[in-house]
Amino acid sequence: GFGDYVTCLATPGLARHISAIPSNEPTIRQSWTMLNCGVFGTTSEDWHPECKESPSALRMYGRGLGMLHSVVAARPEPLWKRVFTDPRYKDAEIVIVCVGLNDSKFSSKPKDTKYTQENVMAICKELAAQGKEVLVCTLPLRWRLHLEKKADLFEKDKERNELLKSAVYKLDSKMVHIGADIGAGSFSNYPLYCADALHFSSNGYRRFAHELRETLVHAMVRIEARTWKKLI
Repeated sequence: GFGDYVTCLATPGLARHISAIPSNEPTIRQSWTMLNCGVFGTTSEDWHPECKESPSALRMYGRGLGMLHSVVAARPEPLWKRVFTDPRYKDAEIVIVCVGLNDSKFSSKPKDTKYTQENVMAICKELAAQGKEVLVCTLPLRWRLHLEKKADLFEKDKERNELLKSAVYKLDSKMVHIGADIGAGSFSNYPLYCADALHFSSNGYRRFAHELRETLVHAMVRIEARTWKKLI
């Protein structure tokens, strides 16, 4: 939720902005809980189901807090194990996947756009195998770099998005779908981002939630239908 404003006891980021969707959607009959499991500064390979290491604390918490965390924290676990074996999260029925923006900076293969695709698809396939609906979102782009000297970084992330979309369509799975295309030109407006022009502001997360709404509602309806079918 970096860039989003935070109020007491509220969850920042996308989860807060989609939490009202079920109550405002007449086709949704059950209660839903939204959980934010994102980790700042992580890459697609950090979330790979077979990754054996925890991401760098310096990336997740910054230099000062990162050094302190590495000293006082318990032995860190890989992100996949930390989230998807946690009793609070492991029963999640829908997972929104939006990961890979940091690959161009922190990945072991920063210039390999296909590596991002491979990692994200490995994540999606494992989640689908666990019976979860997966909504894959494209990456927000660094629009301020579009016409600058670092335009190659913008083009690499744009290529990552095209690879992600094509991989989801090629997979043709009933459990894996495109969630929201937040790398589209409609997200190029600067007011949607905070001061670093990279992370969404509250307006950006609100727009993200709006773009995700239709696909998310369809996933909820499918899951509720399967639930009712089991009870009949």
